[in-house]
Amino acid sequence: MDNFCEEHTKQVFIIARVEQKLDDIKLSFEEIKSRMVDHINEGERPGGIRERVFAIEKDISALKKAMWARVSVAGVIGGLIGAGSADAVIELIKWIMK
Repeated sequence: MDNFCEEHTKQVFIIARVEQKLDDIKLSFEEIKSRMVDHINEGERPGGIRERVFAIEKDISALKKAMWARVSVAGVIGGLIGAGSADAVIELIKWIMK
């Protein structure tokens, strides 16, 4: 039972500290509520943060697909060049030696 009372004391102390902080910053509950609601509405409106985040996620997905396509093509081209490079290097050395 002592722990229960001790827990209540802690909670009351925390609530008092929060109220003191609110008094220090001179904001009423209604002002805080208004700011929170405005912030949520800003995110939910068309063109708001949520919509922009979804657009960025789609763009990133498209960029990743394009990156894999570029990397694949570059790998094929690099492989083809690498497969023929031994002959090209020997021919280059012969040409230099002439």
